[in-house]
Amino acid sequence: MNKTNDIQDKLKYLKLNLNKLPKCLLEEAEANIKPARNYEEKKYRVYKYVPISKIHILLTRANRLNSLQEKCKMASPLYSYLIPEDEEGILKHTLFLKMIQNMNIEEIKEIEEEQVKLRKKIPFKVKYKENYLWQIYYSEYTKNYYMLAPIEDQDCSCLFYLIKEKIEYEKTGKDKEIFVPISYLDYSRKYFTKSQDADIEKYLFEFTKDWPLMYEVYDKNENLSFQIVGNTEAYEKINSIYKISLENNEDATKFYKLLKALFILETEFPHRYKFEVKIAENGGLEFVYNSKIIEYENLTKLIKEEFLKNKLESEKLNEEIVKLNNKLEELKLIEKDKEEEYRIRQKQVALYLECKKSFFGKIKYYFKGKKEFKGLKKDREQLKENKQETDEVPEIMYDTKEYYTIEDLVDITKILDRITTEVKNTNLDIKALENSIDRLTKRADNAKRYIDEIEEHKKSIFEFWSFVNKDTVLRTK
Repeated sequence: MNKTNDIQDKLKYLKLNLNKLPKCLLEEAEANIKPARNYEEKKYRVYKYVPISKIHILLTRANRLNSLQEKCKMASPLYSYLIPEDEEGILKHTLFLKMIQNMNIEEIKEIEEEQVKLRKKIPFKVKYKENYLWQIYYSEYTKNYYMLAPIEDQDCSCLFYLIKEKIEYEKTGKDKEIFVPISYLDYSRKYFTKSQDADIEKYLFEFTKDWPLMYEVYDKNENLSFQIVGNTEAYEKINSIYKISLENNEDATKFYKLLKALFILETEFPHRYKFEVKIAENGGLEFVYNSKIIEYENLTKLIKEEFLKNKLESEKLNEEIVKLNNKLEELKLIEKDKEEEYRIRQKQVALYLECKKSFFGKIKYYFKGKKEFKGLKKDREQLKENKQETDEVPEIMYDTKEYYTIEDLVDITKILDRITTEVKNTNLDIKALENSIDRLTKRADNAKRYIDEIEEHKKSIFEFWSFVNKDTVLRTK
């Protein structure tokens, strides 16, 4: 088959008569499209059912990966490629015939089959295979849809499918709708603000460890739903896809408030709150805490229960703090007493060791009076008198009310964390004091045994003299 026959067969498939062009392909159209600032083209955010009749076709010599500005600058209406009136028109017409020659009918048939399915049901993931080939834009200025078809692309099947359907519409009067992504169109903001969009992505990543994809989807009746698709671990590190569909403002508000409340609790107090994420029966997400599914409808109940529980625990810990502080003060007195006892015994041992160095010192130590702990006994009695205890428990001031806010729960949980830390630190202080007292007691006991042995040998001057000089005798030997 020669090229001419091949082109004729493909034109016949499209039902496109270049000698008698249908009116629908002779539209004057100018690309007047202004994308949102900092918008990324690869992120298709809006999917719609768009009637074939409302899409204007322009061909652009720019590549699909070029900027929108370049595409618009190099765009021309489809009819300028169909009518070879002048030299430029002949060149364009030749390019169009080359596109026809490279056209793949099987690929167009696949699009037809796909769109038949899409008219019945929106895909679970919203996006579908090779959806980026459509290159359909919406102009806020003209309120029209435009296909900017790059003539340099190898795959122009979407363009020829649209041409074929437009011709069919003109002949039969039956308009079809195609489900397509709208390039460079931002969210309508009917459900969420820009900051809330960012929050939802952040919140869901916290719970699922996967960045979600979010779309605004319009059905055939222009009803808007906000759909979120992502992955999360379903069972033993096996990931599964979830999809959340928000059909109205009320659903969107409830979802956002629930997600935000759980995110605040889990990130502020990860040691207390961890919400398990599960795939729900409808394919969405469930948040589970203590084996209970947390939904917006029972969120208020959860907040109240957790508030009262944390308040009660804080009050109990406050009572424990009072007891621990009393014990701490008692141990401080005991430590001080043991330090004094050890100081006196150490002084007595030091005196003995100094006196045994000389003859007169030994005589003096033997005849000195036993004045051991007269002062210590008095000090101990003074310490007991100065011991201060308190039974006053700090009160946690919070009004009793029917409903509590997430802010109330955060505040009481911070109080609970502070008191818990205080209990922990006080217990550590008590343990340190008990260890210190044990060490001082052992040192004082060792010194006492040494002094007791000295006193035992002071019964006889000769025995004492022998005891004192035993080290010297050993050295001389």
